[in-house]
Amino acid sequence: MAFSKAVQVIGLTILCVISLAAAEQKPAALGKSDIATPEANEIEFPYIGEVTGTDLNVRSGPGMNFYSCGKISSPLRIIVAEQKFTWVRILPPPGSFSWIFKQSVQTDANKPDVGIVTGDNVRVYAGAENLEPMRSDSIQITLTKGQKVRIIGQAVGDYYKITPPEGASLWTSSQYIKYIRNADGMDLKLPVQVIEQPAANAPKAADTAKTAETPKPAVVIEQVKPQNRNLEIYYELEKQFQDEKAKSLDEQNFSKIKAELEKLIVDTNGTNVGEYADYLLKDVERLQLAQQTSLDLQKHNEDLNKKLIEIEKKHQEKLKNRSDISRYAIVGTLYESLVYETQTQAKRYIVKDEDGSIVCFAEPTDAAATLDFAPYLDKKVGLIGEISNDDKSSLALIKFTKIELLDKIVEPNQPAQPSEAAEPNQPQTDESGGEKSEK
Repeated sequence: MAFSKAVQVIGLTILCVISLAAAEQKPAALGKSDIATPEANEIEFPYIGEVTGTDLNVRSGPGMNFYSCGKISSPLRIIVAEQKFTWVRILPPPGSFSWIFKQSVQTDANKPDVGIVTGDNVRVYAGAENLEPMRSDSIQITLTKGQKVRIIGQAVGDYYKITPPEGASLWTSSQYIKYIRNADGMDLKLPVQVIEQPAANAPKAADTAKTAETPKPAVVIEQVKPQNRNLEIYYELEKQFQDEKAKSLDEQNFSKIKAELEKLIVDTNGTNVGEYADYLLKDVERLQLAQQTSLDLQKHNEDLNKKLIEIEKKHQEKLKNRSDISRYAIVGTLYESLVYETQTQAKRYIVKDEDGSIVCFAEPTDAAATLDFAPYLDKKVGLIGEISNDDKSSLALIKFTKIELLDKIVEPNQPAQPSEAAEPNQPQTDESGGEKSEK
């Protein structure tokens, strides 16, 4: 008896646990509704559904492998157009956007937010904030020539960001969408706005005779074939390359284009796109090399100009410290002369050039005659005075009134020129008529 009661208690406990677990699996937002939800096979599309969860992903297609285009939360109401397994196709909720290739759209400067499609079968891709347009590869719909699109803000790369055109759709999980009522007779223009509840005295849709079948939005759920998408990406990169190439060398930046081309070469999918991308990549690398060469040359010229400026600066400083040698009658090294050393006349000196050859005799006059010449001997000097012929020798004679040390000046010697040509190789003689050599 006791065992039987224990079995009953355990059974009741298990039933309670199972009931509680089932209750936890049910979304908290579902709750009770005063509207009877029809069976799944009785639901007519389109219908108004209410989101019962929080941060529910809206995807570009019916599956987890499609990228997220945004999120929706309760109590937002949406229009459901179709169900596929556990996924429902919905009209894009507020905040949704799409991408369209810019070259396929013509704009008017007076109406920059309106674009007119210029070709047929122009693809419109589902947009996502965290995915760049060239990587957004889910087609929502294709447009034909003459259709209009609403442009949102500035173009991104070679794509316009647009409001999802009529017929575009997105997908979300059906688990957190609660049926509210049928959407027959409603305006299905996109994007979906907040749906107003019908007035209390408004006739029910079931009591209203249908005059025409409500058109369902077109659906394109397949993703574009990789080879076609890669070709479109290549054309976009080629245009970016041409735009960048038109800039000056110092403004060009091919880094992003190069990275995208390298990705495209790897992901060729057995098409010729990889060859096109590889050829364009070589053009990019050539221009990058030209750009780097130009920058190196520019830096070389800048360094050269700096060195030339430094050299000129030093040259000018050197000129400031130089004496004006043009005012000297002779420039050379001063030595004592042994000729005429016994004469009662003024003391004479000789001046030699850098080769050690005697250039002329020098005789101090006026104020120079009283100078002490010890500091000037064997030194490079400049003599200021008059040049004349020495009637007792073949050399010129300079009678100088001023002498200056020129040790710091590096200039070629300027030999004094006598007023009249002297006989070459004429031997020097003393007053007694005998020849005498210079020591």
